[in-house]
Amino acid sequence: MKKNPDETEFICPKCKTKERIPTEIVEMLDYADQIGVDTSAPPRFDCENCDGKMVPIYYIGAKGRIYEYKEN
Repeated sequence: MKKNPDETEFICPKCKTKERIPTEIVEMLDYADQIGVDTSAPPRFDCENCDGKMVPIYYIGAKGRIYEYKEN
């Protein structure tokens, strides 16, 4: 399994805004959310440009699950 880069790129599926977030922050929140949380959903952040939720374009989660954004 390859290691996550220093930054993880997120995208808002609603408005297509992209943002890079330090992977250290994403992983810290991901590990903290493992208790009683649905791990089928990737880590998400509020979009600053609309009311959407930003999702990672590619991220390997705390339990090894691969989250990959694909356009519908």
